Amino acid sequence: MKHIFSAFVFLFLLFLPFPGCAFFGDLTTPSLDQPTKTEPSKDKAEAEAPKTVRVAAFGDIMLHSPQIRAGIQADGSYDFRSFFKEVKPYIQSADIAIGNLETTLAGRSKPFSGYPQFNSPDELVHALKDAGVDVVSTANNHAMDTGEKGVIRTYRTVNKSGIQTTGTAPTHEEKKAAILKKNGITIAFLAYTQSTNGLPVPKDKPYLINRINTTQIAQDVKETKKQGTDFVCVSLHFGNEYQRHPNDYQLKIARQVLEDGADVILGSHPHVLQPMEKVTINGKEKFIIYSMGNFISNQQDPYTDEGVILYFDLEKDPAKKQTSLKNVSFLPTYVHKYYQNGKRQYVVIPTETKQPGTLPDYPGLTPAKWRMTWNHTQQLMKEKGTFPTFSLNRD
Repeated sequence: MKHIFSAFVFLFLLFLPFPGCAFFGDLTTPSLDQPTKTEPSKDKAEAEAPKTVRVAAFGDIMLHSPQIRAGIQADGSYDFRSFFKEVKPYIQSADIAIGNLETTLAGRSKPFSGYPQFNSPDELVHALKDAGVDVVSTANNHAMDTGEKGVIRTYRTVNKSGIQTTGTAPTHEEKKAAILKKNGITIAFLAYTQSTNGLPVPKDKPYLINRINTTQIAQDVKETKKQGTDFVCVSLHFGNEYQRHPNDYQLKIARQVLEDGADVILGSHPHVLQPMEKVTINGKEKFIIYSMGNFISNQQDPYTDEGVILYFDLEKDPAKKQTSLKNVSFLPTYVHKYYQNGKRQYVVIPTETKQPGTLPDYPGLTPAKWRMTWNHTQQLMKEKGTFPTFSLNRD
């Protein structure tokens, strides 16, 4: 009887489905430590989360003769970093920052000069790099100011500094968009100019400077997309100087470039601000700012000391493989000119609010000028839509 009972117990234990023992395959109990098939893993969920990139863009970076003198040091070198001291945190708050370099860097083989034919010290680019600039458009009406050699040296010098250029090239092979990848989003920057102030580009070297030609721009945009870019920004140097509204040519060209595949138009050349607007093309929201005004210059005409830093976010949905424009805002800026140690100096002042809290300590800086810049900019930037003012602390 004892032997019969022992045999029974053995058979019972043999067929008992212990956890972790796969005697019967599907009859075993799944481990609680393993995710079920209906629950995505944490890594997969994180991989599918939207990616974002913030871009900051601003207008004309010019260096007139008094500005060159302002930067000269006791040893004969130059330092322009103080020009951008106040806006540096705002530029660096973006993932990518782009401006329009409206001068050339031909070196000391030619005298440094301002208007009408610009040749700036290389230290200007060092100051821009220090401020956080990543890309500059170099296709503008002053690109040929120091001839073919100036175009080539400007390209080489800027790129050597770690800032990418777009709009000019030393060779046909180097004629391409500036393409940057941040946070899983690839962005292409292209640039074109309406004129070169009558200074001819060699007919056998059209690659030196990109001229506005909608057929060529459409081809260039298409080419960047073949390279896998998610978003295309096109800088257009066009319009009438000192006019605060776009002309018919600007309206037509900007619209055409967006219809041909670009996503954002960054306008420059008028040296004053012009309105900005969102437009919908083929169901996709796109954006135009017709002129970002001057970022730094010595110009004295009305409104030429005012500009903006434009901000916009790009959001990529990996699941849909779509990148969309988000959170367009702007920061009013103006160029404050003052005298210190017997020399005229310059600094770009950001204005986040209508009334200044504590004014930066610069001679002659007044609340009245601050408010004037704020009012001018707010009125124009909101003419074609509602856009918030960028705040470093809030955004």
